[in-house]
Amino acid sequence: MKDDDQLITCFRELQKKMPRFYIRELAKAKVTLPQYLLLSLIADSETMPMTEASAKLYITKPAITNLVDRLENHKFLKRIPHPTDRRVYLIQILPKGEKLVHQMRFSILELLLKAFKQFNAAERKSIARFYGLVSQLLDEALKPCEAGH
Repeated sequence: MKDDDQLITCFRELQKKMPRFYIRELAKAKVTLPQYLLLSLIADSETMPMTEASAKLYITKPAITNLVDRLENHKFLKRIPHPTDRRVYLIQILPKGEKLVHQMRFSILELLLKAFKQFNAAERKSIARFYGLVSQLLDEALKPCEAGH
């Protein structure tokens, strides 16, 4: 049980620190965490309908419109018409947005790799397996929610 307690304590600390780290770094670019989450989501695809982004981020359509407006005003992304459906607008990340997402991902990855390199090969293998399993469990946990949107 002591191992569980230690993991729980460490995880709680990480839960508090990670958002603070992101918020501090994003403040330099004058971007909020929800705005960054939208940019990060779009960075992984060429374009995305606003309604799909709304569903994936679990926010309302008016909220996604507000995020897109602000990010578009600061040239992080742009709206483009859907090629076949005139009622739908797609959102597309611009180079400035791609650069921010890349910088943020690099910053957090740099921290993780710094810690990861402190472990031997066998420990690294276990850590990588652990993160892979957590990712799978999160995918499974999110499936019912995504189907509902």
